[in-house]
Amino acid sequence: MLNKQKVQTFRGDFEKAVAQLEKDYGVTISLGTIRFDSNELRAKMIARVGEATPKSTREDFKVGDTVKVNHKKVDPNAQFLIQKINNKNIKIMALDGSKSMINASPGLLIKIS
Repeated sequence: MLNKQKVQTFRGDFEKAVAQLEKDYGVTISLGTIRFDSNELRAKMIARVGEATPKSTREDFKVGDTVKVNHKKVDPNAQFLIQKINNKNIKIMALDGSKSMINASPGLLIKIS
C-alpha cells in the first residue's frame, strides 16, 4: 500500500539509482510530479543530453548583468540586460536593438560573465 511517506522515499531512492544511468549515458534525468493511489504511482520522466543547467535564484543576479534565457522559445544566442529584480521574476531588456522588455523567472536565466 502506497502512502505519501513511501512515495517521498521512492523519489529519493529513484534519484540515487538514476545517478549511475546519467553518468553512463551522458544525460540528465528528471522525474516529474508523482501521482499515486494505494496501488500504483505514475510520473513523467525526462532524459536530456548534456549536463544539467544549475537553477539560479534572484540572489545570483544584480541589475546590469548580461544574461541568456534557457527556454525553447527564445534564441539561445540572444543576450539580455537585467533592468530590475522583483520578488518572483526579473525584468530583462533585449540587447538586439529592439529594446523589448521581458519578465523572466530567475531559474531560466544563465549569467554571462
